[in-house]
Amino acid sequence: MSMFRDFESITKSMGELPPSPVVATKLLELLRKEDLKIKELANAVSLDPVITARLLRIANSVFYQQMKQIGSVDRAIIVVGENVLKNLALEYSLRSTSRTYGVMERKLWENSVGCAVACRMLTERLVDFDKEEAYLAGLQHHIGKVVMINRDKKLYREVLQIVAAGEGELRDVERGMFAYSHELVGAALLDHWNYPTVIVEATLHHHDFEGCRIESEKVFTLCAIISLASDFCRHFGIGHHGETDINLNLCRGALALEANPIIIDELQEKFYAEFIKERNLLLA
Repeated sequence: MSMFRDFESITKSMGELPPSPVVATKLLELLRKEDLKIKELANAVSLDPVITARLLRIANSVFYQQMKQIGSVDRAIIVVGENVLKNLALEYSLRSTSRTYGVMERKLWENSVGCAVACRMLTERLVDFDKEEAYLAGLQHHIGKVVMINRDKKLYREVLQIVAAGEGELRDVERGMFAYSHELVGAALLDHWNYPTVIVEATLHHHDFEGCRIESEKVFTLCAIISLASDFCRHFGIGHHGETDINLNLCRGALALEANPIIIDELQEKFYAEFIKERNLLLA
C-alpha cells in the first residue's frame, strides 16, 4: 500500500481544518460499551444543543407517531433507537465541517449519506464486517472534498467543471489545482482526528484498492465495500448529474468481493427507498 502519506504536510497545506466531531466520537465510544446506560448517552448528546434539538424533532416527527410530545433527551433516544441517534450525530458532524452550504455541498452530503447507507446494506449481506464501521467509512470517504471546498470553493467548482467537460480525471485535476487529491486530504484529516486506522486507510485507498489485499484483508474488504456503495450512488444519480446505467454486478467492488449477483440485484431493488428514508429522517 505504498503511497505518499506525509499527513502532517497535507494538513498544514490545507489551512484551517474543521474541528474534530467531539460529540459523535464520544457517542461512538459509548455505544461500544456492553453495560451502556441511556442516561450516559443522554448526557453526551446534551453537550451539543444542535444535536439535541434535531433528536427531539425526529422523535416528535410523524415518522414515530408518538401519542404525546417527547420532551426529554433520554426518552427521545428510547423512541428513535441507538442507531438513528448515532447516524444523526455522525451526519451532523459531517455537515458541520462545511463552512458554506450550497448546491455543491448538498450533492456531496447526499452522496456521503447514500454511500453510508449502501455500505451498511452491503456489509449486512455480503461480508463479515462491522456494519456501523462500514457506515462511518462510507459517510466520511469524501471528507477531503469538504476540506478542499472550505479552502477555496471557487477553485473546487472549477475542478468539477473541468472534469464535467471531459478535460481530465478528478484526482488529476485536484492535484493540479490543490497539490493533493481528495483521498489524501481526507485520510490526513481523519488521521488528525484520530479515527480508526482501518477507516483512514480505506479513505486513502478507496479508489485504488486492489493492492491492499497483500497487507490488509480488512482494508481491502472495506475499500471494496465503499467502491461498490459509490457505484450504487452513481447508478441512482445520488450526488451526480442523473442516473448512470451501469451493471452493478460487474463493478470493481462487486468483483473484488465475489458478490452473489442475486444479492446485488435484491439490494439494488431496496437501496434507493432506504436512502430516501435515511435522508428524510436526517433532514427532519
